[in-house]
Amino acid sequence: MLSRYWLFALAGLAALIAVPLFLDSEEEKILAQLERIRGLGEITAAESGVQALTRTRSIARHFTDQTVYDLTSAGYGIIEIPGRQELEQKILSGRNRITALELGLDEPLVAIEGNTARVELRGTALGSIRGEQGQFLDIHTIEVRLRKEDGDWLVSGARHLRDERAP
Repeated sequence: MLSRYWLFALAGLAALIAVPLFLDSEEEKILAQLERIRGLGEITAAESGVQALTRTRSIARHFTDQTVYDLTSAGYGIIEIPGRQELEQKILSGRNRITALELGLDEPLVAIEGNTARVELRGTALGSIRGEQGQFLDIHTIEVRLRKEDGDWLVSGARHLRDERAP
């Protein structure tokens, strides 16, 4: 009889040890969130106004209410966006000018400190702009900042580190 209880206790202990292995780590959650944003940001076919607005709102939901972008090293200074509606307007404005866009997020390095995180990565953008011939290619190293709110990791801003195509 004692051996049966011992087996139950071992099985329970094994389950407690195994459960965290099956759950997503915070780093995996952050990288999945950035991947969702990347996928939503891409433009692979012409979008109607409604489609562009729907995608824009879906993207904005992955950001905190207020966001700050330090683009000083890119020559644009610090840009503060005080609300999601303003963020949506900026995203929609950009989407309306771009006819095609492929995005890449390479070599992410995640650092988590409590309810905040930083992800340094190399971002690539290959696309075309309405009314212009040819394609553009941008490659930049950036630091994305995130904050955990209500169990979700939301982007709170970013900092441009370097243009990988500059000499």
